[in-house]
Amino acid sequence: MGLVDFIISTVGKCLEAVCLLLDLNFVMVHTVVRTAMAVITLINSIPTLLLHSVLELGNFTFFCLVSLAEATTNVAHSTVTMLGSLVLALEGLLESLKMVGYLSMHVLLRGKEQLCRGLLSVLEGCGIAVSLVVYFTNTMVNFALIATQNVCSVLVGVWQTVSSPLQKVLEFTLTSFTFLYSSLVGTSAFLWSPCKLLLDFMVSLVHMFISIFILNIYGLLLTITIALTTTAYLNPELTRQAAVRIVDCINSFPASRRLSVALHRLNFALQSTPHLLHVAMERLQRIFHNLYLLERRLWQQLSPLRSLVLALRTHLSRDNNNRVHGDGDPGGERRDPPDGRAGDGVHQELLDLVLPSSSSTDRPLKKQMASGKDSKPLPAENLLTLLKEQEERKKCVICQDCAKTVVLLPCRHLCLCKDCTNILMRQPMYQQNCPLCRHMILDHMDVYL
Repeated sequence: MGLVDFIISTVGKCLEAVCLLLDLNFVMVHTVVRTAMAVITLINSIPTLLLHSVLELGNFTFFCLVSLAEATTNVAHSTVTMLGSLVLALEGLLESLKMVGYLSMHVLLRGKEQLCRGLLSVLEGCGIAVSLVVYFTNTMVNFALIATQNVCSVLVGVWQTVSSPLQKVLEFTLTSFTFLYSSLVGTSAFLWSPCKLLLDFMVSLVHMFISIFILNIYGLLLTITIALTTTAYLNPELTRQAAVRIVDCINSFPASRRLSVALHRLNFALQSTPHLLHVAMERLQRIFHNLYLLERRLWQQLSPLRSLVLALRTHLSRDNNNRVHGDGDPGGERRDPPDGRAGDGVHQELLDLVLPSSSSTDRPLKKQMASGKDSKPLPAENLLTLLKEQEERKKCVICQDCAKTVVLLPCRHLCLCKDCTNILMRQPMYQQNCPLCRHMILDHMDVYL
């Protein structure tokens, strides 16, 4: 029994150990699976996280831009509102000044009209009164004379009835009175005519003065100008005091004070503008001069390398063409003469490309003719190639169409045609450079080949 219990306990312990191992295995497998699932979930969520991050960043950027645009709009709106209020204030001030001017002009015109009418009424009243007085005086005199004549006639009749001597005396007396009356009438008519003419002349002068200098606005302005000039000439102290008071009255308004300050600043700015423009033009000329010198130095440094690259490229292309076409023997290789003239020809060609001149167009033909003295005659294909090459060298380096007919000075390069030279010389001075050596072109000369 003890052995059986021991075996049973041992088996139970083994089963417990196996269960523990299975549990540990399950825990480990579960942990690994959970870790793998978490990693897979993280890997799957990375694009979503990046997309959400980009969206949030875009939303933040858009919000910033909208906020900036709104702030800019508010600032612009406030600025425009302020400017509109200033414009409205200026417009109101101008309208008020305009209404004040209209009212003052109306008051002046009405006052002038009433004054003219009053003066004309006074003059007409005076003329009527004088005429009435003269007419009354004339009437009284005539009445007195007629009454006297009638009395005399009655007395004469009575006297004639009384006695003839008395009649004679009365006739003499009446004759004397008649003479006196006619004398008085003639004298009064003689004296009244010049007075009437003088009064008519004065009335016409006053009417003409009023119609010219008061009723007419230009005459009124001329009258006021003459009066002000005379006052200023005769009373300079009064004129100075009036000017000081007017200036003080104008300066008492804030708008006029601001306007005077603005005019002063504008005058100062206009006075300082020519100096600033002169300084800016001098700086611009210095900058252009420095740029021109820098471009010249750069092209002078790059021109040898460019010429050398062109020379090597041309030499390599010619070697390739000679290897492809050959010299008339399709199965054999091209060999140089044993005296080394081929190497000298290549060196001379490189020198011609680096330092081109007007005589460089006929050197390849002379070289081929010189090398052909000791070798077999050149085939027709090579001669045609040389002729084509010579014709190509005679063409302008810019348009590649017309022949070279212009020598550039002082570098003495024959590389341009007449049309390209004219186009190049119309460019700015810092661009008038030789297309081969990049030296400045001081002059050019036409040649005829």
